[in-house]
Amino acid sequence: MTRPAATSSDALTDSPVTQARTAPSLLPLGALAAGFGFGLLAGSALAQSPASEPVPNPAPAPTSTPASTPTPASIPAPVQAGDALVLPAVTVRAAPEESARETLQTTTTTLGKGVQDIRDIPQAISVVTEKLIDDARLDTLKQTLHYTSGITFAATENGTDQDIRLRGFPVATTGDLLLDGMRDPSQYDRDTFNYDRVEILRGSASMIYGRGSTGGIINQVTKKPALVDQSDVVVTGGTGSYYRLTGDLNLRTDENAAFRLNAMMTRASNHGARIDKRGIAPSYTWGLDTADEINLSLFYLNVDNIPMSNLRYLRGSVADGIRPRNFYGTRSDFLTGEAAYGQLAWRHRLDGGGEIRTQLRAGVYHRSAWGTTAGYCSNPLTTTGSCPEGSYPVTAETLGADTAMTRTGLTPRKDRFRGVYAQSDYARTHRWFGLRNEILAGVDLARESVDRYASFGTVRVNYNKGGTFVGTPDDGASTMSVPTWRPSSDYRATTIGAFAQDLLWLTPRWKLLGGIRVDRFEADNGQINYATNNSIQSTSQTKITYNALFSHRWGLLYQPSDTQSYHVSFSTSFNTSADTYQYTTPAVADVPAERSRNVEIGAKLDWLDGGLSTRFALFRTDKYNERTLDVDFSRASYTLSGQRHSQGLDVEVVGKLSQRLELYASYTWTQKALIDRAGIIFDNSGNVTDPTGQAVGLSPRHSGAIWLGYQPMDKLRLGLGLRGTAENHPLTGGTGAALKSVKAPGYVAWDAMAEYRFNPDLFLQLNITNLTDKVYGDQLYPSFYVPGEGRVIRLSLGARF
Repeated sequence: MTRPAATSSDALTDSPVTQARTAPSLLPLGALAAGFGFGLLAGSALAQSPASEPVPNPAPAPTSTPASTPTPASIPAPVQAGDALVLPAVTVRAAPEESARETLQTTTTTLGKGVQDIRDIPQAISVVTEKLIDDARLDTLKQTLHYTSGITFAATENGTDQDIRLRGFPVATTGDLLLDGMRDPSQYDRDTFNYDRVEILRGSASMIYGRGSTGGIINQVTKKPALVDQSDVVVTGGTGSYYRLTGDLNLRTDENAAFRLNAMMTRASNHGARIDKRGIAPSYTWGLDTADEINLSLFYLNVDNIPMSNLRYLRGSVADGIRPRNFYGTRSDFLTGEAAYGQLAWRHRLDGGGEIRTQLRAGVYHRSAWGTTAGYCSNPLTTTGSCPEGSYPVTAETLGADTAMTRTGLTPRKDRFRGVYAQSDYARTHRWFGLRNEILAGVDLARESVDRYASFGTVRVNYNKGGTFVGTPDDGASTMSVPTWRPSSDYRATTIGAFAQDLLWLTPRWKLLGGIRVDRFEADNGQINYATNNSIQSTSQTKITYNALFSHRWGLLYQPSDTQSYHVSFSTSFNTSADTYQYTTPAVADVPAERSRNVEIGAKLDWLDGGLSTRFALFRTDKYNERTLDVDFSRASYTLSGQRHSQGLDVEVVGKLSQRLELYASYTWTQKALIDRAGIIFDNSGNVTDPTGQAVGLSPRHSGAIWLGYQPMDKLRLGLGLRGTAENHPLTGGTGAALKSVKAPGYVAWDAMAEYRFNPDLFLQLNITNLTDKVYGDQLYPSFYVPGEGRVIRLSLGARF
């Protein structure tokens, strides 16, 4: 991929105007490899450009804005100044990167707020572009994250939600899901139909984004209008009565304005776990390629699904004898919700370079869920659907089609989330004291509120939904009762933060990054307690305030050429007593914020004339004052006496090995994830346990994904992917330790794709997900797991006009 052309800001650089783009020298690469303890393939072969080959069928026109070039009419006339003829400055915008729809590789990111070169960010970064999303037919955020390493999923108490873990630390529950760089914490079924890309920044990042981000953040980047007239429609059908229609319509309405509309409808019987959702996302931009660019975006998503049933562990492991598509829930299960927001963004380009970006988003999110967890019984069930006393445990050897299964409805969930977010960021290059300083500074504000509801009456926790058999999935059963709701708690929080960062060019090859941020956080949490007659017995209100929470980030970068960047970095983060899922109680309200730090040594290297990018990072992430129960006061008091850490290696290889062969690979080796120190912990029986020295749950030793695309003929493209993890264990209660008594064995799932393009504007694509119908545990909870998606075959017809 060609790096963007130089702009006027390059005049501030001390390096020559033109610098040869050469392959990395082997000396610094070898030194880095020795420090890492792993060998890199030296690359005399890689250092050369790929052999000349016939160019395949030309790709469709990119969706990004075409490069702006001056025309005779647009060049101002010269001005006479005395005896001299002064030619006015002409600004030529750089050609943009290839569209995220056309390539797996990217050299820029918005993770640092604003568009930055990935090589200038001293932390591990992964980017899943729209091309990979389209090639592998990744419909949801969860499916997309399966193609990034170091990410695992926990099931929550009711089994219908997902708690994303990165490097063993929570993401979703601490508000580290972002949308266009702003918090997106609500639990809803995130669909990819409006994604341009998904970006993952690994390690502590509170200096940029505020509270949370111990293991890292996940940023969903939405599609925006471009100055082209182009529309895409894709119709997909597949097994499980699957049907999906997506539309991406882009219309240039003026010389500097465009409208874009993305829409989606998906329906499937899915062998009982029904999918029924639809979404629409209109967006309009004024002032494209001008000094003031304004974008207004709306989004609406409606979901009316039946969630996949959970399964109890079979003798402490995943039930390998049950097909992954088997659904043992009921027709009365539900996972419903609405997500609606509006977003306004203003980008003001400053004279002489630099810009100010301002965003505002307000949204409302409704969600309710009730799923089923199925267990095993060696004897026929009672008339109420329970397993009779004295039944012996079912094993893999005794499991069969006639094995009885219990069905239990766990905790029903319902909530309404409202969020308002605003931020303004300033980015500009200055020359101070003879050195180049790339300044990034900003302020942001968040106002969030949640109203939660609990079920009462007949349907409560562990509601018995009757029985079934292993051999009769999707038997059409339904419950006589459904949840009845009443308010249970409410939550209000306000956060305001400000930060400043400087990327200082010490020399043309050495850069020093430094940044600091301060946040103020305030939250109120209300609880409602009911008497047996459903009258309100008592209410309680708890308030917490953190007046000055500081975070910082430091990094040193060595960049001997355009193809090499080596870095060492240190960054911090913090977690308050209230987050997306776990709300404040009087016991933790007065406890200071938890603190974390991330240390990383890494490299970002380009090969094959920029066509292939490789990224490596050795990391250690510590939460060094974790909230735990006080040893002296047992259950009554909390302190920050806990500590845990994870350390390992991240590797990523993305780009083109040749004109016809493209590779995406993401791998994480978690060498160690341990609880270093903990206070008193009680198990479910009230016994004291000490998890110190135990492994952290949901932190498999190996995890990763590979996608290989090959074009053997001009009109034919093939794709093969694999994704998986090593053996994994759920969390133990509130300790975070791995529950060794149960496990999800390691797995590798294969995906395949074949695409035939009749012409540049019409294609037919076949996808097979989980080619071998592999059985694996995807989301893990101490007492059950959610099976991974079974084999799915889908055929898509796409057209561009």
